[in-house]
Amino acid sequence: MPKVTETHKQRRRQAILEAAEQVFLGKGYQLATVDDIAIRSGLSVGALYRYFASKSDIMLTLMEDRLGRTPNLLERLSAHADDPWKQIGRCVEIFVLALQVRHPSTGRLLIVAWGEALQDNTVREGLLRRFAGLVNYIQGVLERGITSGQFRRDADAKVLASLLVCLADGFTLYWSANTPSLDLRRIRATVITMVRCYLNPELP
Repeated sequence: MPKVTETHKQRRRQAILEAAEQVFLGKGYQLATVDDIAIRSGLSVGALYRYFASKSDIMLTLMEDRLGRTPNLLERLSAHADDPWKQIGRCVEIFVLALQVRHPSTGRLLIVAWGEALQDNTVREGLLRRFAGLVNYIQGVLERGITSGQFRRDADAKVLASLLVCLADGFTLYWSANTPSLDLRRIRATVITMVRCYLNPELP
């Protein structure tokens, strides 16, 4: 019997995740079954279970693969801006750019995950890890600005970081629903102005 290579395993695993994404987006998490995913991926249910223990395990892996890398991506794309003002502005720009160019299923997957988080602790914990990763990075940028005196001393870094992540996810929700009144260019400019007004040490 020929040995299954690691490359082959990775391809099969990826095929399962891609099939699961389409099934979850098409039917919703609750109505989707492992059988549906197996059929979509071209595998038997038994073969699928060699890679994932359950439907919840597939969903969590899919979230980590599609959504969980966001904190690292944000850090990598904004870290080269050494000035805290530029870093915060860059974070907002990256969010807006991601909405414009990201595959549309990413936002829809986030919506599915939010809905399931009310029922599934594993999915909820995955979303909370993503949220914490984003907040921690932005909070670190804000704290460096506060320590250096570039941001106002009484600024609450954690609250502002949490607010920015919530704003970003809220925009993602409505953007994924094709809300016609969302002008990303104006939203970007307004959010940056709001943040600058709050953080400016020269303003009361």
